[in-house]
Amino acid sequence: MKKAIILAAGLGKRLGNLTKDIPKCLLVVEPESRKTLLDFSLSALSDNGINEIIIVTGFAKEVLENHISKNWSRKLSIQYIFNDKFSDFNNIYSAYLAKGFWDDETVLLNSDIIFHPDIFNALKDVIANDTKPKSYLIIDDTKKLIAEDMKVKINEKREIKEINKKLDCSASLGEYIGITYLRGVERVKFLESLEKNIKDKNLDLYYEDALNCILKDISVFPLSTSGKLWTEVDTEEDYNIAKEMAKKIKTVPV
Repeated sequence: MKKAIILAAGLGKRLGNLTKDIPKCLLVVEPESRKTLLDFSLSALSDNGINEIIIVTGFAKEVLENHISKNWSRKLSIQYIFNDKFSDFNNIYSAYLAKGFWDDETVLLNSDIIFHPDIFNALKDVIANDTKPKSYLIIDDTKKLIAEDMKVKINEKREIKEINKKLDCSASLGEYIGITYLRGVERVKFLESLEKNIKDKNLDLYYEDALNCILKDISVFPLSTSGKLWTEVDTEEDYNIAKEMAKKIKTVPV
């Protein structure tokens, strides 16, 4: 992996005044250093030699770009894609806008997550040691699932064949955490699915829906978080959890 696409266009409405003036990814989770959700992700990428970053911006893009310029411009090569439909369309459109930057050395990240760096280290290691190139979604297969989770189901070969919030919790392997690595035919088919859904004006979908359309025809495998800390931030409760996790991630040996 050499490149990362980060989707950061959304409004973060469920967080109310916390995201009134900033993108959700700029929520501070470590008050002492003022590190944000995005900073934790960029640190994990940089530590793994991924220095080319494409960020799809939308709401409060100037604030995000100023933060990057101040904190990361000397460490990373950053390019921006502006999603001018951020208030109208779902994140399938952000992923579609970035399709021209996506090659076999690219990883996709949601911007509203915090995760222990060991999770990303494990992805890098498994890719390096694959005897045959494979594609992966990072899955938390240790937590108790709830209806809101983006769940996945696997077949007898441990290939992911469905991804959807509507899947039965008891029949699902775990929750997709927002990190995707696709290469080869899997990448090509996914980008084709994005393009088809945009052409068909399925703009209320998530990029996971575009992936779900083709999973029956491709081979994508789950990579477990192995119980390592992570969370997605959608609500104020999630934000409080993320701040507690940031403390633990900072102190847990890597």
